Amino acid sequence: MSMKRFLSRSSARKTSTSSTGKNDDVQPQAGSSASFTADLAPTVSNQSGESHDSIKELRPMFNQRGDGQSVNSSQYDMMHLNLNPTILNSTKMASSTKGSTIQDSVFSSRQSYSTNQSSYRSDVSAKRKLDFVASQPLQILNILEENEHQNLEDLIRDNLKQLSQDLSYVVNQFNNSTINLSTAVINTIDCLKKFIVFIEKAKVHEPSNTDFSFTAYNSSSVRKILKIYLHMYDNLLRDEVYIKLKLLLVKNFNDFAMVLNHADLDQQTGTNPEEVVKPKNYAIGTNRQSLLPHEDVLIKIMDRISQSSLSMKEQNGAFIAPITRGISKDLNILCLYFGYPDPKEYHYNLIQGLQGLYEEIHIILMKDQIELASSKEESIPMPPPPAQKFKLPFRVPTEGEQIPMSMSLSIEKATRTSGTVGGYIYPIIDLEKQPHLKSYANAKFAVSCGHVCLDSEDPENYPNVSSPSSVLISLYKDALTQQYHKSLHNNAKDSKAAFGAMLQQLESMFPLKKISPDEVRNLPKTRFGQIIWGERTLLTVGETDEVNQVSGVVEKKLSDLAIIKLNKNLKCDCNYLGDDVPFNEYDPALMFDNLYVKKVLDLKRYAPKVVRTDIHDVDSEISNYDSTINNNYYGLETFKMGATTKYTRGCLNGIKIVYWMDGQINSLEFVVSLETTFASGGDSGSWLLTKLEDGSGLGVLGMLHSYDGQVKQFGLFTPMSEILKRLETVTGIKWSVL
Repeated sequence: MSMKRFLSRSSARKTSTSSTGKNDDVQPQAGSSASFTADLAPTVSNQSGESHDSIKELRPMFNQRGDGQSVNSSQYDMMHLNLNPTILNSTKMASSTKGSTIQDSVFSSRQSYSTNQSSYRSDVSAKRKLDFVASQPLQILNILEENEHQNLEDLIRDNLKQLSQDLSYVVNQFNNSTINLSTAVINTIDCLKKFIVFIEKAKVHEPSNTDFSFTAYNSSSVRKILKIYLHMYDNLLRDEVYIKLKLLLVKNFNDFAMVLNHADLDQQTGTNPEEVVKPKNYAIGTNRQSLLPHEDVLIKIMDRISQSSLSMKEQNGAFIAPITRGISKDLNILCLYFGYPDPKEYHYNLIQGLQGLYEEIHIILMKDQIELASSKEESIPMPPPPAQKFKLPFRVPTEGEQIPMSMSLSIEKATRTSGTVGGYIYPIIDLEKQPHLKSYANAKFAVSCGHVCLDSEDPENYPNVSSPSSVLISLYKDALTQQYHKSLHNNAKDSKAAFGAMLQQLESMFPLKKISPDEVRNLPKTRFGQIIWGERTLLTVGETDEVNQVSGVVEKKLSDLAIIKLNKNLKCDCNYLGDDVPFNEYDPALMFDNLYVKKVLDLKRYAPKVVRTDIHDVDSEISNYDSTINNNYYGLETFKMGATTKYTRGCLNGIKIVYWMDGQINSLEFVVSLETTFASGGDSGSWLLTKLEDGSGLGVLGMLHSYDGQVKQFGLFTPMSEILKRLETVTGIKWSVL
């Protein structure tokens, strides 16, 4: 179509255009809607920039009306718009020219045409009707979303992911100083409340589909949420000023955990439903049915630290413990627990910087330290006077009967250091091949820690050993004497008589004996035994000084043990917990045969293998870790009977602890307490025991020698298999437990 032809049509309708430039709608006759499209002509515009030279190439954006429909734009049904603005109509018509004007251009001799939108200066815009029906906006098309076809479990999974993203955004706002800490915690609580409301509404709509359970072991979103919660609780809200805000956060997170799992939280934790569960520590491997992701990463991290060849100096007793932390056995995540005797601001800033390394590994810094589990206390708690029955605060073997395990122990002249008799062992001697060892064939030996039994003033001496501990006997006598003199001063005859009788009984049970030319002490009538060998040193791992392929240094391990030859007058035929303590009050299964040790559980160290030299990232494969080693024992519930803390329980951790002691980096197996306290001073030497699953009796894991001095929730031990192997190396004779 030429421009002249187009202009000739417009001139035929020139009479319909007013002199003011405004136009009225052309009213077509009935049945002429088709001709209207053909006769539609643009009007003159005085704007030369609005040239309409290419008008014939434009296609309509909306579908044409069928016959019999009105062409009045004010009567268009907006719902018939083509929602997909694809040019499909083949009719060549320019709807944008409706209502335009045509005038002589002042800049050109030719006429120009307006290209304004179709509603420009038309009846639709000029005389807008109020009773038309608006169409649905294009940006909210009614498209079915995926979650309309999802079940309840999938919906919860999606909302958990959204919740983790929202909480991460809140933490980022705090880190960027956009909001303060109080606002961040309140926003976190609001997010948790919204999720709880969503779960409750979802259960109402689908009451038959509520069998779901999301834990840290099957949901990445739960692990991320747990980390943010623990980071706020342990690190951000550590000051006392935030105590109310911290309790509010704990309460709301408990509510979140209750709706998250089909099983009630109180059933998982064994607590009162009304009790608020605060975060606590668990051993790696506590949930023995499944593993947490990135456990291999923690193994590699701890392996590199423990075998580091870099020269370093840290606070004595500082440590890093790889554990899990959370509120139940199903809701916990991996955690690096940093303990410092005197944490500085530098340490807190360092921990804050490490938080972002892994989304699912929590990092915590506490005032804590590794200490030897030997008693250095100044006094013994006194029973309330007057006592109806004379009962000693420490265990005493019954004369003529089997001596039990876990009695207190010290060398006879010790004044402060006291420990625990772990158990009893014997050498396996073949008299035909080793006739010179005939005197040791029927001998029995006790095992305890070297730092308890060795004489620090004379290391070459082989001191005599007292059990019960001479330190505890002296402290108890001093306490009774002090109370006796106090009764004399107050003229309290009843108390004076009671304490006087107790002192007399103590003197009869533990008579005074000379331990040096100028010193006497109260000791048991029958001497317990004598030290024949002991050590506290770092030994090379393996038979030769092989260089570790990971660190380039020779690996070391701590050996802290002492061997005591028992007095032949003492009856010792087995490792027996004893019947003087009601162990069935702690565990109903600890009766009859379950009071005897019958097996040594073999805990082996793994040796990192050769790795590629081009690997420098800690996330890369450092060593081929054999997951079968110790795998059956990780998370194993164990207990110990110490001279100080008595019966305590814990779980064997899946990764060794790394700590700095006496100028050396040490790496050892450890137990995480199930209660508030696992060990304390005076528990050194006690054996870690567990109930055998394949039969009656107890199995021994190792011997306790250290603990964390502040919180007292970690117990460091040497595996019994390594103790027996070390004795075989030193003596050339195989050893076994009674």
